Amino acid sequence: MQNNKNSGFTLIELMIAIAIIGILSMVAYPAYQDSIRKTRRADGIAAALSIQVAQEKFRGSCPYYAQSLGSTNTCGANAGASTVSADSTSKDGYYTLSIVASSATGNAYTINVDPTGDQASDTTCDPMTIAYSTANPAGTKAPADCW
Repeated sequence: MQNNKNSGFTLIELMIAIAIIGILSMVAYPAYQDSIRKTRRADGIAAALSIQVAQEKFRGSCPYYAQSLGSTNTCGANAGASTVSADSTSKDGYYTLSIVASSATGNAYTINVDPTGDQASDTTCDPMTIAYSTANPAGTKAPADCW
């Protein structure tokens, strides 16, 4: 007598395993994407803090903070005519940065950090801001959970 015992998986067992893997992937992938977006926030934070340092250096030789970003420092007749040397995009390109025009004075400024590209899906932190004033040298960072 010959023993015809087959070992292995049936097609149904294989399909169930594939379905389980598919369901787990559908749950895990969005969480992974959120984790990547949170990690990329460091790019925007570093760029904003870099502009903050540039503004402080600029203010040392000019009576007010600059209202725009550019390739050179230009101390104009007022804040609106002044430019601080800083990039308007973050190092890795996930954020664009700007100074809120109405906020730049001799005592204050606000930096806007806007996500771009795939990072724009990070609606929790759109935009991130630092509102600096001489009364609050550390600056108010919003939304607080993003910093």
